[in-house]
Amino acid sequence: MLKVKGISCYFGGVAALINVSLRVGDNELVGLMGPNGAGKTTLFNVISNFVSPAKGKVYLKGEEITHLPPYNIVKKGLARTFQDVRVFNHLTVLENVEIAVPKSRDISFWRGIFPTFNGELIKRFVKNAAIECLELVGLSNLRNKSSQSLTFGQQRLLGIARALALRPYILLLDEPSAGLNKNETNALLEVIRKIHKRNIAILIIEHNINMLMRLAQRIVVLDRGKKIVEGTPDEVREEEAVMKAYFGREKCLV
Repeated sequence: MLKVKGISCYFGGVAALINVSLRVGDNELVGLMGPNGAGKTTLFNVISNFVSPAKGKVYLKGEEITHLPPYNIVKKGLARTFQDVRVFNHLTVLENVEIAVPKSRDISFWRGIFPTFNGELIKRFVKNAAIECLELVGLSNLRNKSSQSLTFGQQRLLGIARALALRPYILLLDEPSAGLNKNETNALLEVIRKIHKRNIAILIIEHNINMLMRLAQRIVVLDRGKKIVEGTPDEVREEEAVMKAYFGREKCLV
């Protein structure tokens, strides 16, 4: 599904990523972990071409997407979320998701050509698709509420619903549990599992090690821009290099 090959990236001469390679198979759930400054979000930015790499290539379903505009990458089936919460406060919860449904753009297109075009069928399709995404993340009962009225945790779920509305083959989640309490984190974990059961591949950055160990089928560990370990959660848990990256000495991961 996704292949990252030999990615290097520099900012002002400082290496953020050094020859990083990874893969995510069809319907695989892969975790990406590492201490602060390891280069995790930079890798997401390279994959989605918010940042261009100095070297290396990115492939989606066998097609190179390294230098495609981000909106074209989305159209080809890769969607992502961000560390910070990004909602349109002036829109309802439902409207926040409707604008991401691909068919929603057809309404404006046809209205521009035919002023009498009402697009009722398309509007109904867009609404139903958005509601389905909200149901998946547990927010359908709040669809008519202002997005500004949601809790922080609910706004994070709304961001995931909006990414799902793009109908991705693979979803990149950037620290989705950041700022959430224990109950919200457990709810989020179940949401991610439900998404994965829909045959959507997932690559997730997560500082909550317990959560990542419970979710991921395979984990890639970065430290100071380099990939240091890759393996199953059990294999990663036992790696001394991971302990040193996080704690500077040998220590067991929970």
